[in-house]
Amino acid sequence: MITELKTRMMETVEGAVKCEALPEDSWTEMSFPSLIKLMRFRVDRYSLEGFGKLMTMHTTTKMGMELLTMSFMPSSGLTVPYLLVDAMTMKEKRCVFVEYYGCGNTSLVNDPLEELYETYRLLPDYSEKPNWYVSERESYSLIKTGTESQLTSMAVDSVKAYLSMIPSAHEDEEYKKQLTAFRQRMIDEGNPSSSTLHLLLGKVGTERFMKQVVMPIDGEVLPEDRDKRGSKWIV
Repeated sequence: MITELKTRMMETVEGAVKCEALPEDSWTEMSFPSLIKLMRFRVDRYSLEGFGKLMTMHTTTKMGMELLTMSFMPSSGLTVPYLLVDAMTMKEKRCVFVEYYGCGNTSLVNDPLEELYETYRLLPDYSEKPNWYVSERESYSLIKTGTESQLTSMAVDSVKAYLSMIPSAHEDEEYKKQLTAFRQRMIDEGNPSSSTLHLLLGKVGTERFMKQVVMPIDGEVLPEDRDKRGSKWIV
């Protein structure tokens, strides 16, 4: 399911907006532990014209679990919610999370997302553990289980509806600050991938990964990332 879902999702993205793959780097291929490789990670990054950045992380494990994370970050402060899609399969178990975060901004474009929620709201809810970010999600988020075809349709339709809002949105510098603050909470208080990323990258590496790869902000200077000549790297 995961490989097909990733293909369908990327076809949807490329059909909705100009999508440019960013160069591969040290984040692209990772594994844990480094010798036995019980978990393998493939990370791809894209620039979406008029929107911001997209990251996909496809995780495969020796235990039979497979995961896909897609982070749609309105890096320029475009007034749409931050979208995080997580999909998981393990044996007969499967679920898809379509998570929208307004990051404290109550004036974001979201009408297509509320309409789509009505289409899929009756799918069985996936039972998850309580966490701080659950209460931060927008009410039209979809945390569901179901058949492979149902979940694939839900994810694809969600991304299609989400990207359809780009022409109606505008860039907002205050929203960039709200996104930055929310990202810091995801780093400090934890997020769905925290435990895995800490094993893979450690605390400092996880923070860098969140800032550079998962939730980059346009024009942001990251002080910990300077080359040997002292010049600054800008996301």
